[in-house]
Amino acid sequence: MRKEHYLLKVLTPLHIGAGQGLGHVDLPIVREAHTNFPYIPGTSLKGALRNWEINQVARVRGEKPSQLEEKLTDKDKFDPEDRDIVRLAKIFGTAGEVAEHNKEALEKGKEVGAGKVLFSDAFIVLFPVKSAKGIFSLTTCPYVINRFFELLGIDQRVEDVPEGKVKVLSTNGHKNLINDKNKYKLLLEEFVFEAEESEELKKFVELVGTFVGEEKKQRIVCVNDTDFTDFVSNYTEVRTHIKINLDTGTVEKEKGALWTEEYVPAESVFAFSLVFLEEEISFTPPPTFHLGGDITTGKGFVKVQKLEV
Repeated sequence: MRKEHYLLKVLTPLHIGAGQGLGHVDLPIVREAHTNFPYIPGTSLKGALRNWEINQVARVRGEKPSQLEEKLTDKDKFDPEDRDIVRLAKIFGTAGEVAEHNKEALEKGKEVGAGKVLFSDAFIVLFPVKSAKGIFSLTTCPYVINRFFELLGIDQRVEDVPEGKVKVLSTNGHKNLINDKNKYKLLLEEFVFEAEESEELKKFVELVGTFVGEEKKQRIVCVNDTDFTDFVSNYTEVRTHIKINLDTGTVEKEKGALWTEEYVPAESVFAFSLVFLEEEISFTPPPTFHLGGDITTGKGFVKVQKLEV
């Protein structure tokens, strides 16, 4: 068994829905119950990557994606000798009917049944917040950094940030800091923080800096856990949608075609893991792919990169 870790960046606003909302947002995003942080369910990652992989294989074979889907889910069409189908089955698993129908294949080579690659949930690592200087900051907090280190097996921790303070790796060349009489301040939304340099952030900035790039690395700031919770809870992107009547060209008032939808903003960064139950399985997520809903309006495009620890 081996484990691989990845960082995922949101390129365009991302909506992975939690169903109908009870608050002021009709279609909210999914959030962790214990933190209220936005996250990406492992099932969403697996489904999106499975769809991408099926489309790639179908294109090479000159088949329709639906034909491959049938071979993975229909017990009468599943062929244990088809290498492409077996590979997809090993990575993503097959339907129960197929597994039951191919017990002999399951016992011999474990080609069917549950997938041999496990997809973890992706948790938030960096969240963009509007800044008075430098457009936006990439915020994080001690809880998130320590969670990130724990995921990677790094024996290091970041101490709490005092209220009204913010930690940065270096004040020199930082994109968002304001020099006020030799005291560096940071204005995020309507909040003012006093910046302090901290060597504790060095390892974290090194790990994520390669992924976000040298320029974005100069935007990383660490606020306290409470402030970060406030940012991810209240400063996501909420858009209002309407439905237009095709005949009149106006809003369909009688059907109440007005709703709001919540998105994780672009520039957000998440971390997730893949666990390979069999060493010989080879699978690498594509550099970019689509997650969540609203693909026809350009939403939900993300990029990923493997973390080398």
